[in-house]
Amino acid sequence: MSNEMLYLGLGYLGAGLGAGLCMLGAASAIARLAGAALEGTARQPEAASALRTSMIIPAALIEGLGFFALVVCLLVALNLGLKPTPQAANAPAVAAAH
Repeated sequence: MSNEMLYLGLGYLGAGLGAGLCMLGAASAIARLAGAALEGTARQPEAASALRTSMIIPAALIEGLGFFALVVCLLVALNLGLKPTPQAANAPAVAAAH
């Protein structure tokens, strides 16, 4: 087994674990937020609408952050196998052509 394949496999493993950890963190944060809002509603039922409104905005931000982290991990996983193109070697030839 070559070192390149080992590093590629470890990169995929890291991207998958990163995506999973990001989603678990976001789910845990939303669960804690909802739990605190439900506890507040149980203590003061008349404040339920205010608590619900103030819970939805942070929950949406946490969910958006979780999805952003998931997209970053997927982009890393999709770009791992690509070979870099040498940009420095082509630059003088392109500049001389114009």
